[in-house]
Amino acid sequence: MNGERRTDHPDGNWRNVRFDVLERIDKLPSLSTVVHEFLALSRQEFFTAADFEVIISKDQALTARVLKVANSGLYARSRTVPSIAEAVVLIGLDTLKRIVYSVSTEGMTRKDMTHYDYNPGGGFWMHSMAVGLGARVFASAAPQGDLRPEEAFVSGLLHDVAKLIIDDYLPDPNGEKVSLETEHAAIGLDHAELAEYMLKLWNLPQAITDAVRDHHVDPSNTQCGGGGILLGLAEQLSDLWQVGRGKELDLGKDAPVERYLPALERIGLVPEAWDSLVWDVRHELTNIEELYHQTI
Repeated sequence: MNGERRTDHPDGNWRNVRFDVLERIDKLPSLSTVVHEFLALSRQEFFTAADFEVIISKDQALTARVLKVANSGLYARSRTVPSIAEAVVLIGLDTLKRIVYSVSTEGMTRKDMTHYDYNPGGGFWMHSMAVGLGARVFASAAPQGDLRPEEAFVSGLLHDVAKLIIDDYLPDPNGEKVSLETEHAAIGLDHAELAEYMLKLWNLPQAITDAVRDHHVDPSNTQCGGGGILLGLAEQLSDLWQVGRGKELDLGKDAPVERYLPALERIGLVPEAWDSLVWDVRHELTNIEELYHQTI
């Protein structure tokens, strides 16, 4: 596909497997309503920790998970934290949001796949979370990124979700990495195109569905919005550092700005900002393995 967005209609493969794919989508764990409510709240001009407490309290499993983290050894305290309100104050809104989005999507992102090269036992989750965290850093800085920070985070978490469906249709890879072309040959759509379809079914905001659809599009393609470019940048860094894919997390590998100049220009970021942004993404990913075990 050479990094361009497809404009043709899906081929016969999609027509042949369409109903089977739709049935498999229906069998995926549902996306928690908490995600929608958090996104709606983050779009408001003013909100408080108490507003988030109201949403979290509707979900007993999520409440228990947040309190588990707040009462873990990560946070120094003289007594047990008994309520969401206190937990929010203790762990902070950023950590709270990571936990909420992670738990709300874990039924999908914690699965292992047969044909894709994620590490078993958490690799897909770590890759998804890394792209979400990185995308949020870029969205906070990019004047032309088309995504709010929370939308960027959710986009990153779900950008590869369609691979869960496509994995069942792929042939034996014989040691070769699955490409967009391989996916298209298997079902008539690649994972970005199918993910757009899935996220629309789940009624996620247009900015998220557009970004996920376009996250493999070349920055020179003017049909692509800034959200897809921003998400693609985050994924490139995640793959450079082998998050969820390599034997060991390698955040020390250099990311020379020259490689990313077209993308930076498209989302309105100057090259001089790159090193600072990369440092921020590294900082976000430093404890990603620990975060995985926290939210189990």
